[in-house]
Order: sequence, then structure tokens, then C-alpha cells
Amino acid sequence: MPNLPDPRPARRLPADHPFADAVDALNDGSWAGEHSRGHALLLGALRKRLSRGDDATITSALDGAPPGAATRAMVEALDSAINGAGDDHGETLLTRVFLLPVLFVTGGKAPARVSGVVPDVAAVTELLKQAGALGPVENFGLSNALGLHEAASSVSPSALYGVVRSLDAVAASGLLAPADLVVDSPEERVHLRYLAGASLTAADMPTFLERSGQVGRWGMALSQALGRQLGEEGLSLLPLPRAPRPWFTALEEGRFARAELAFNLFATAAIRRIRAGTGVPDAEITARDDDTVRVDLTSPFDPMLRHAHAWPLAPGDDLARVELSILDLLRDCRVDKVTVQPDVRPAEPLAAPGVFDLTRH
Repeated sequence: MPNLPDPRPARRLPADHPFADAVDALNDGSWAGEHSRGHALLLGALRKRLSRGDDATITSALDGAPPGAATRAMVEALDSAINGAGDDHGETLLTRVFLLPVLFVTGGKAPARVSGVVPDVAAVTELLKQAGALGPVENFGLSNALGLHEAASSVSPSALYGVVRSLDAVAASGLLAPADLVVDSPEERVHLRYLAGASLTAADMPTFLERSGQVGRWGMALSQALGRQLGEEGLSLLPLPRAPRPWFTALEEGRFARAELAFNLFATAAIRRIRAGTGVPDAEITARDDDTVRVDLTSPFDPMLRHAHAWPLAPGDDLARVELSILDLLRDCRVDKVTVQPDVRPAEPLAAPGVFDLTRH
């Protein structure tokens, strides 16, 4: 059980919203489970709205769902509705869309700019096939554009629904525009990009997303390939790919991975600095009313030596997963004194100028 309280405000859809009953059931767990009757009803309602192009109702349901498990269930159901066959079983083939999140850690040279276009995406695709990254499915393609999280988030659900049924893989490749990585600091920074893709599969068959291999089997090879294609002299560039996932699930996973890696970079650097000066730091973890989890690392011998970091919580975040990630890293760094505060506290500026030596990412 998590120790941190959830600082995100409670949300509930208006009673007259078309998805109000479904979201309420998701929140209380009575419709939990992929094969439950409630899940099937939710899928049917989503498909009806998608076929009508009613993105506004779908978006308002996502925006109004309670944070945490209910929001994640809505996202998973939306991806299933987009990529799955309809109730009438009229489709025999589907062009299922997905995103492959890639984190980039840069450092050592600034200013610098890394191209948002993968020069040889065919080589990347072949590498994934050879490594079995996509399971048994080989009829798939990737766009060469490294797109922004914000751009991928703004893609219309009904547009994706149409692409899946268009049998036009080329249409999927045009969903994201390339966005260069702008490096403005020689310190380590995290950048998040997505490669869009599509796989042509039988409508009654699972996609490679249910059968894809573990990232460890192909992640290093893909990291090296992207590093060779996009790197430049003097710039430290470490690509860290994540598993391909359905569109909106990938956005949740990519955003969480970026937040987790940013915290890891902050914590390891701050702990190293404090340990070199005065010894092992103390850690305090608090939930803040600006929807963040704040981590303060302080020297037990010099309270003026403080480093702080705010982990932003998205509506779909699993708070227990966030807390566990923080605690696991602190344990791995041999930080023994860790205090988790049980109450939500007011947000505070990360830095008090001239007082704290603060590291922010």
C-alpha cells in the first residue's frame, strides 16, 4: 500500500455525461477486467463515438475521469476500441497503430541540435524484425519522424480509428511531424520522442503489442543504431527505447518514463554531491497540492545544503508506482534515512535564491 496521499483533486463526470455510468463503475472496480460485461459496454460506447468522429465527448470523459486506475482503464479501453474489430465483425484486416517511445539523454555539448528525422528508418525496422521485437508480426512499418509528446497527444482518436480501418499504413506515418532535439545545456537532460508505426494484421488476431519481446532483447541494438544515425562529435547522446504500445497507452508510458529518468538523473547527481561534501544525505518525500511529489535531499550535517526535485503527476499515473520508483532508487543509492510524509502539503518553490544549492531537472 502506498504511504503517500494522492494530491490530485477528485474528479467526477456530470451525471448526464454519456460515459458517466461507465466511468463511475471503473472507479469503484465493479467493471474491472478486460473480459467483463462493463468493459464490453464501454468498448461499444467508445466505438460508437469514434465512428461518429465525436472526439469531444471522448476527450471530456478522459479529462473528467478520476485520477489513477479509472483514467488508466479509460485509456486502455480507448486503445482497444481504436485497434480492435467492431461488434459487427465486418473488418477482416486492420492497420493497427502504435507508438514506440524513445528517451534521449544528452550532455557534454551545448548548444547543439539533433535531427528529428531518423536517416535510415528501414534499418531500424529491419533490426526490430530480426530481434523479434514485434513478435510474429512482420508486416509493419515505422515513420522516420521523431515526434513530440504534445503532438502525439493532440492526434484525434477518431482519426486513428479511421487510419486503422483504412488499410493505409502510409497514413499512419504522417500522423507525427519530426521535432529536433534542442540541446541548450551541457548538463544531462532528458528528451522524449515517439516513432509512429502501423502493423497490418487480421482483425481477429492479437497485434504484436500483445506478443512483443522484452525490450532487453533488442533495446541495446536499437539504442546503438539510433546513436550512430543521430549522434555528432562532442555530444553525448544516449537513446533509450521503450516497448511499442497502442497510441494512448504509449503516451502514458512515455511520459512516466521521462519523469522517472529525470528523477534518476537528479537524485544520483545530488546524492553524489552531498556524499562527497558531508556524507550520506537524508531524504524526505512529500505530496504537494500542485499535483507533484517532491523529494528533498539534505545533508544531515549542513541543512543549508539541500537539493529538491518535483515529480509531476499526470491523471493516469499510478501513485504507488511513482513512490516505489523513488524508494527503489534511494535504496539502491544507499540512502537509509527516508521519511515519507502522510499528508498533502502546500506547494513551495524548489529554490530559495541565495539559500539552497539546488539541482533541478
